[in-house]
Amino acid sequence: MELALISPKDFSVSHWAGGITTQLYIYPTTADYGKRDFLFRVSSATVECEHSDFTLLPNIKRIIMVLKGQLQLHYGEHGECHLLPYQQDTFDGGWNTSSDGQATDFNLMLQHGTDGSLSVVDLAPSRSHTYCNTASLLLLYAAEGSCQCFGEGQSLSVSTGSLAVISGEGILTLENFDTSPCRLICVRITLPPQ
Repeated sequence: MELALISPKDFSVSHWAGGITTQLYIYPTTADYGKRDFLFRVSSATVECEHSDFTLLPNIKRIIMVLKGQLQLHYGEHGECHLLPYQQDTFDGGWNTSSDGQATDFNLMLQHGTDGSLSVVDLAPSRSHTYCNTASLLLLYAAEGSCQCFGEGQSLSVSTGSLAVISGEGILTLENFDTSPCRLICVRITLPPQ
């Protein structure tokens, strides 16, 4: 198991029609979002317009979670979905998708046989959470607060806005030594066989 930390100063920030998007992680790390040659991409975006149209991403599975605010997602003939903070939905990037509402969201994009999921881990002060990582890659984004990650003799601190990247299987322990709660977005990735 290997642990690495990516801080906000290392994220790639760009503008889109509805606001600002921050690329938190792309895999492989040499991939280019514009060329769509990634296996997966994790980002967070602000939706600043009351109504916005999503970029068409054919053949890409998308999972979106609202971090702040709320969104009403419209998937054309495929229905719609209303999301409040920390609720999520999965949709096809090739659908004509639009949204109403202003929010900050968290996005996972998957393609080429890559599988993934999003979940929320809440740690109250002085609490810990231990689990066995069996994913190809595990990413932990600190949406609120901070915690310490321990895995096989390694440790790192994850604070608000930073991203921990854990590769390899093993036991991982998360501990909140702070006086404030910690909320992590957990991204589990299973890469396709090579």
